[in-house]
Parts: sequence; structure tokens; C-alpha cells
Amino acid sequence: MDYESPDLCIRLLEEVTPGIYRLDMPSRYDPSLEPYITEVGQETIDYLTISPYQVPMCPPGWPNDPLTEE
Repeated sequence: MDYESPDLCIRLLEEVTPGIYRLDMPSRYDPSLEPYITEVGQETIDYLTISPYQVPMCPPGWPNDPLTEE
């Protein structure tokens, strides 16, 4: 099975204070892939992490294929 990385994923999600989070959500189509960390509220986090609009967490090594042990 071929690996297919997500086009958009959550690379950083940490709570700063109750209801305020630091978020970095890169796109595979951003050529820099530099972190763009912004603070967002609980409503935004709920929108991103609850279906039907669920954005996955970035897998290790994203956007490249994960390293596999042989």
C-alpha cells in the first residue's frame, strides 16, 4: 500500500491558558513549510477536530513518507 500524507494537518496544538491554544496547521502546498503559530480559541479547535471537518494531526516526518524499520 502506498503512503499518502494528508494535504493539511495539525503540527502543533497546545493549550496556553484555559480555552486558548497555540496552533500550527501547515499545508503540503505551502512551499516553505515554515511554522506559522497562532493563538486560537476553543471554538476554532472544536471546528478543526470534530467531524465532519476533522483535520488530522501530522504524522511523524510529515510531509515525507514515514521511516519504516525493516
